[in-house]
Amino acid sequence: MFTPLNLRKWVDDNRHLLQPPVSNKAVWVDERDTIVMVVGGPNARNDYHVQDTEEFFYQVQGDITLRIIHPDTGKPHDVILREGEIYLLPAGVPHSPMRPKDTIGLVIEQKRPEGSKDRLRWYCDECGEMVHEAHFTLENIAVDLKRIMEQFWQDDGLRTCDACGHRVEQPGDAQPPAPAAS
Repeated sequence: MFTPLNLRKWVDDNRHLLQPPVSNKAVWVDERDTIVMVVGGPNARNDYHVQDTEEFFYQVQGDITLRIIHPDTGKPHDVILREGEIYLLPAGVPHSPMRPKDTIGLVIEQKRPEGSKDRLRWYCDECGEMVHEAHFTLENIAVDLKRIMEQFWQDDGLRTCDACGHRVEQPGDAQPPAPAAS
């Protein structure tokens, strides 16, 4: 607990565990108040995670897209995180990290307050309406998200938009964002 950790070595030793769909591994699994995770790419997600706490992103390797539902417009908005950049996501903002192959990020979250429920949402690609929202008590983010995603993908009723009838399709691996302007 009182010894620094070499992040590069930890990533090298645990890279094989960063597997889709979530590609996530907690650095420490204990009674700390802070959840520190390393997340690798590729991931395969089109869900939006919502939590009642802030989330800190540090993009260690490669560039990613953090797609959010913008609080002012209610529309999808892409936040591009380049290698070396940090971002603090406000509490309650739906977000969907798009992590291409060979990317590594450090994500820091607070443990959830007693009684707090996280949510996973899917939105319709055609009309933008919310198709499904699952509420859950976060215990292990990699296990919890994977379980809820698998339930969603196996149930055509959950995947079908009530507003327009479009069915949400399972995503492929995330693709890199456009290169930075020079």
